[in-house]
Amino acid sequence: MGALKDAVDTVEKSQLRSCEKTVNQMKQLLKAGMLHLESLFRKWLSSVSNPVDPDDILDSETLEPAGASGSLKQLSQLSTYIAASEQEIGYSVDFTKPYIEIRSQYLLKSLHPLSQAVQSSERHQGSSSYEKGSSELLRYMECVARMLQAEQEFAAKILSNASQRAAALRGSIVPAMNEFVTAGRQVNALAKRLGFYDAVFVLDILEKYERDCASIMQQLSKDMDVSECNEMIGAFKTTTLRNFYDFMEDVKGKKENNAFMNLSSDGTVHETTSNTLNYLKRLYLWRDTVEPLLIALGEGGWNHAVTYANFPDRGYGESPQGTALIKSFFADALDQLTISLQTRSRGYKKPTLATIFLLNNYNHILRQIRSPPLSSIFDDSSEMQFSKLVKKQLDTYQESWKPCVENLMDVTYVRGGAIKNSLGNGERQVVKERFKNFNTEFDEIWRAQTTYAVPDPELRSQVIRDVKNVLVPMYGRFLDKYQSTEFTKNPAKYIKYDKDKLDKMIGHLFEPTA
Repeated sequence: MGALKDAVDTVEKSQLRSCEKTVNQMKQLLKAGMLHLESLFRKWLSSVSNPVDPDDILDSETLEPAGASGSLKQLSQLSTYIAASEQEIGYSVDFTKPYIEIRSQYLLKSLHPLSQAVQSSERHQGSSSYEKGSSELLRYMECVARMLQAEQEFAAKILSNASQRAAALRGSIVPAMNEFVTAGRQVNALAKRLGFYDAVFVLDILEKYERDCASIMQQLSKDMDVSECNEMIGAFKTTTLRNFYDFMEDVKGKKENNAFMNLSSDGTVHETTSNTLNYLKRLYLWRDTVEPLLIALGEGGWNHAVTYANFPDRGYGESPQGTALIKSFFADALDQLTISLQTRSRGYKKPTLATIFLLNNYNHILRQIRSPPLSSIFDDSSEMQFSKLVKKQLDTYQESWKPCVENLMDVTYVRGGAIKNSLGNGERQVVKERFKNFNTEFDEIWRAQTTYAVPDPELRSQVIRDVKNVLVPMYGRFLDKYQSTEFTKNPAKYIKYDKDKLDKMIGHLFEPTA
């Protein structure tokens, strides 16, 4: 090519008309040579553009084929020569076209198996048991970021012209980027259909992007158009903000036509309570992602439907503002849950069962906020709030035994503390009524409350202990005082329980069923 160019220059300088034909022939040879160089560029580029296995994308330090450094140097020299020679030779060779054609297929074929894995995966099919890090889109996203970063470095090595390099990169990433964005949009559409509780994998996707990929994409944006990827991530963020609102609405019970539906017959912990606390714990897993999203909403913004959000530049990590907002969000959720539980408790026709329901739920909340990870969010005031609510329900529950206690109050007055063995007719009748009424009340309360549930073993022990501490000693004193008197000729008719039997029966309250 150099010799031909020198020959053309020499002959043209002679300015002989007889040489015009020769000059034209040599110029045609130069054009043919340039076409040959383009073919050579295509051949060499193809040799270093074999698709890469997804495992190699993540495990290898470099995506360059083994022994490719020499080929890359040749490609660089060739592209530099072609670019520099175009003006001199007068024949333009657009080698960005073969670059786009070859490298776009290289990227697409390397990443396509990951796209298929996302579409066929069951990880996003709506399961509250989703494990952090298990989404197929995470692997896909990391591979895309690594491959695009490697492509940027690859192009810089072989395309010295900045404008040509930018054009080549833009064209080469389009098919792979489109497929990636399509897969992401499908996952986001699924997340919107599933609802907040089953769509926690979106937080995993956002965390992966913000932590490992955002800086790469920002760097790539200098040479490539990654706007569609940014829009896809923005859509994931908007879905999450809507989920925060939907979560609050669910806690408030606004999504149910009837707040009294789904109440258990035994007053155990309500599904909403369990779901609320589990969701808060899951949010804590992705705290570094949740906090910036709450900043976008602002204080109390989770109580309003999301129409627009201005996302902060810093999309990952803790901050004083984010910490304050996540504490406020969690506290608001429990305040709304408390109101919702009080409303639901009115669905029970029996006041004692309503009390057991509130006791179980408040106690469950208290235990959860005392334990990791929620203990690092809720302060002493929240713990004190629910401790008081538990205490109030314990006291209210004790009132359910008042009919029994009232029948054990002393009915005879003994001067000087002496035991009165002989009773008048009226006194005997009162004692009979007290024993009879006690038996009736106790049997009724016991039958009802053995169908109630207190699933927390420690709480159950406490409730039973409180009942025993009041009822058993009172009954024992009443029994000791009157069983030796002649209040009746048939004691077995009125004295149904001894102290031990009463104690054992109370111990069977709220007994777990198989």
